[in-house]
Amino acid sequence: MPELLQRAMPLHDLRIRAMRVGPLGALLAALTFAAALLVMLLLAFGKILLISAAVSWVWPRIFSSDFTRVVFGSDRIPFWKVLVLVTVAALVFSWARRRWRRPG
Repeated sequence: MPELLQRAMPLHDLRIRAMRVGPLGALLAALTFAAALLVMLLLAFGKILLISAAVSWVWPRIFSSDFTRVVFGSDRIPFWKVLVLVTVAALVFSWARRRWRRPG
C-alpha cells in the first residue's frame, strides 16, 4: 500500500515556495480577515444587533425625553445600553425557555 501512495504522489516532486506578498498583500489579507470576523459576528449577534437598533429607533417615538432621562440617565438613549439590555433579556429568555421545556 505505501508503494502505491509513493507512485501516486512522489515526495521529491512536492515543492513549497515562499511567497512574498508585500505591504499591499498584507493589507488585503488583513482586510479579508476583518471581513470574515465581521461576518462571523453578524451571524452570532445579528438578531440582537437588529433588535437593539429597532428599540433605539422606536424608543424616542414612544417615550418622552423625561422618561428616557429617568430610565437611562440622559435625554437620548445610548445604543450600548440598549445592546446590553437586549443581550441580557435574550439570555434570560433562552434560559427560561430551556428551564420550562425540561421535564420534571
